[in-house]
Amino acid sequence: MYTGRDTIEWLYGKQLQVDDEWSVITENGFTWWAGDHAQTVEVVGEADGPSGERGYYISIRTELLKVRSLDPDALKAVSLTLMPFASMAGPVFDPRRGTLDLCSWALVYEGISPWMNVLLSVAAAIQIYEARRLGDNFSAFGMENAVSAHPKNGVRREHDEIAGLVPSLIQPTGKEPSRWPDDEFQKAADLLGQNPPVLMASAGGPGLSAEFPFGTFSSLCRMAADQPHPFYGNGLLVTHFFPVSGKKGEEEKWIRKALSLNEPQLGSDPAGYGFGSYAYRDGMIVYAAFFPNILHSPGFLLNLFLSCGARGMAMNRVLAGVTGEVDPFSISRSAAERFLGETGEN
Repeated sequence: MYTGRDTIEWLYGKQLQVDDEWSVITENGFTWWAGDHAQTVEVVGEADGPSGERGYYISIRTELLKVRSLDPDALKAVSLTLMPFASMAGPVFDPRRGTLDLCSWALVYEGISPWMNVLLSVAAAIQIYEARRLGDNFSAFGMENAVSAHPKNGVRREHDEIAGLVPSLIQPTGKEPSRWPDDEFQKAADLLGQNPPVLMASAGGPGLSAEFPFGTFSSLCRMAADQPHPFYGNGLLVTHFFPVSGKKGEEEKWIRKALSLNEPQLGSDPAGYGFGSYAYRDGMIVYAAFFPNILHSPGFLLNLFLSCGARGMAMNRVLAGVTGEVDPFSISRSAAERFLGETGEN
């Protein structure tokens, strides 16, 4: 029976191959140093999956910046440089520890654990890379690089092999054409475009667009395979737009709201996957995530589409105050079986 610890143990012992001398076991997982930034991998909650199976929220957080207080100037810097260009993690402010972390999270249950574990491991590697690359860029705003040391062994000078995954594998793969073909977008739109909570969906070329209920309006989600990431090259960009305010003088309020949404959204209601970041611009809360070429696999696009439906529902509750919507996972099993059957996957 899957317990969430299965994922923690797989990440620690098999995928990340964590060195015992550079790690600390915690109550719900572990903290380790692949270099000079601490990364914590833990079970942070639990909830039922789409078929009633027990699932567990797995969180991966890497310390990025030391922040005494997130004043308006610092907040604006984070809003302009970190939040809109997220890949698989979003910034999360922890006032108790005085840190701004990169955070990825997901509800994992037995049926999806084989591929979700891989997704989490890539998110962990990307966080390590981004912490090294971005940590020194915010000193002008009163934020320091969150370099830290193992409590017994000090600062790790030689980086773990996982720190080289991005330049050795992810970036070279990103130089290839996007691995998401046009027909996958069309199949996903055809399968789910007429099912609640999708209001409408259309595909064309290397992407698709879909609308979901949002108060008296709708939220627009786009998936595009022709917009490369500045760090990782080609892959899949997902953006989801939620109209919230057009009033002047409310920018700081909505940036802080977007930042708070990057925290793991725990509970029984589906909220999508926590790979990416919310941001605020032009009167909208915008969710952005990027999945590098290396993560493409048949059926993954469909799962991302379903997660967009769950995110749309969650933001309809959190931002628009609407409840009683259709659960997007109620259609996932039959749709996924048809999609995977057509692609030849088991």
